[in-house]
Amino acid sequence: MDGGRLFDSNKPKPTKEDAYAYVRAVRDHFHNDRKKYEDFLAIMKDFKTRKISRVDCIRAVLELLNGDRDLISGFNAFLPFWMEIMEIN
Repeated sequence: MDGGRLFDSNKPKPTKEDAYAYVRAVRDHFHNDRKKYEDFLAIMKDFKTRKISRVDCIRAVLELLNGDRDLISGFNAFLPFWMEIMEIN
């Protein structure tokens, strides 16, 4: 299946560089809490190796990011438009 079909035609498909930049942003955000950064990497690895579903990945990341709007917005760039995390008050 072509991964591009999961994205809205108006939403650009993220690049590897976008992914690396996002991972750096997460690392920088959690610079005082290395465990949370390592947890993020573990979630991504589990998703990539299909140990967890996309929905479980999103839930785990959302819990880990704890409402940080910038990081959630950045994560949305990698989600199909119909699965984007809506703003939480």
